[in-house]
Amino acid sequence: MRCQLVSTDLQPELRVDLLPANQSAYRRCHSTETAVAAVHNDLVRAADAGHVSALVMLDLSAAFDTVDHAVLLNVLQNRFSVHGLPLDWFRSYLSDRSQTFCITGSQSASFALDCSVPQGSVLGPVEFIAYTEDVTELFRRHQLHYHIYADDKQLYDDVPVAQASTLLRRLADCVSEVGDWCASRRLQLNATKTEFAWFGSHANMLKLSRADCNLSVGGVAIKPSAVVRDLGVLLDAELTMKQHVSQVAKSCFFQLRRIRQIRRCVDQDTAMQLVCSLVLSRLDYCNVVLSGLPKSTLSTLQHVQNTAARLVLGLRSHDHVTQALQQLHWLPVELRIKYKLCLLMHMAHSGQCPSYLRDMVLPTATNNSRVGLRSGSTQRYIEPRLRSRLGQRAFSFSGPSAWNSLPHHLHDISDTACFKRSLKTHYFNVAYH
Repeated sequence: MRCQLVSTDLQPELRVDLLPANQSAYRRCHSTETAVAAVHNDLVRAADAGHVSALVMLDLSAAFDTVDHAVLLNVLQNRFSVHGLPLDWFRSYLSDRSQTFCITGSQSASFALDCSVPQGSVLGPVEFIAYTEDVTELFRRHQLHYHIYADDKQLYDDVPVAQASTLLRRLADCVSEVGDWCASRRLQLNATKTEFAWFGSHANMLKLSRADCNLSVGGVAIKPSAVVRDLGVLLDAELTMKQHVSQVAKSCFFQLRRIRQIRRCVDQDTAMQLVCSLVLSRLDYCNVVLSGLPKSTLSTLQHVQNTAARLVLGLRSHDHVTQALQQLHWLPVELRIKYKLCLLMHMAHSGQCPSYLRDMVLPTATNNSRVGLRSGSTQRYIEPRLRSRLGQRAFSFSGPSAWNSLPHHLHDISDTACFKRSLKTHYFNVAYH
């Protein structure tokens, strides 16, 4: 049992059996990007279906520091069947820990610790996930969708506008029970970081604005936010992503101004490394949620990339930038988004992504109506039917759409490193040839 909890070399299905499928922290093939892509997909598909979605984002105060060792050992024993020597090993790892504080050069006496797990250790994160795993039973009991990343918990569901009040009651009841569950684990909900938001089409959001759509928790009414931050991504009520694009551009230009101050002191290779790590990484983070946005929205990010290219190569502001991007071997922003979509599809195709992403996309071979047809024997994926252009921005559509547009020989590449090189070459030729 020790190996199943700790090892990263186990097959994915064994890890999923032990831990919640929708817990994306500290797990192989899982990341904040896959978590955001999953939540964004559900919100967009709900809006496309004419529903409104309510999202509650919960946060725990000093979560890793309040893990009770006795309760943790009890959870490992009773929920994960850790007994005998493996349990003694965990008990030894947790026992005889102490802590000291250093303030202005003075060090305090040593204090014994009966709680907390080291967040930066190998075992600490896995122990925390196991410690909080059973909270998902509350979410399922209230028939709510959920996604968890360490101590960040997201609860959401979608309903027709007329049933918004019913959804609010379910969410309020669930949050109240989560508070009781936290108390039983010596955890504390961070009320100041709890966020709540509605999502939907422009017409449906207008209907909601005329009703009481506040979330009542413990007698306190929480007003919905127009924009919430989900693991570094700003989601606005109508899912236009304009605030997120604006914030990313602002952050990137700040970094470019800092690099410009030292540009004459560093060579071109160093400048490019700085831009890649401080600017392009921000452009690429969670960019799958930008798929299908109007070019007028993406043009802001393209302006950032053009400015970065001119800075690296020492060009003037009015110099043509296409050749600069080609020289640096940078894909334009729109193709960088498609690159990320296809990479996630490749991971899903090869079984290297979280199950919640893999389940969103279906090969055409699974469609009974295509049995015997040429498309049923290919490695293409089904592009679901949608009601609006907004729905095309969901990963369940944009991912298969980008994948299906690739040359067939790319579908046959199983090695991820080789696929990334070939995919980059393909899109580079599309952009510049």
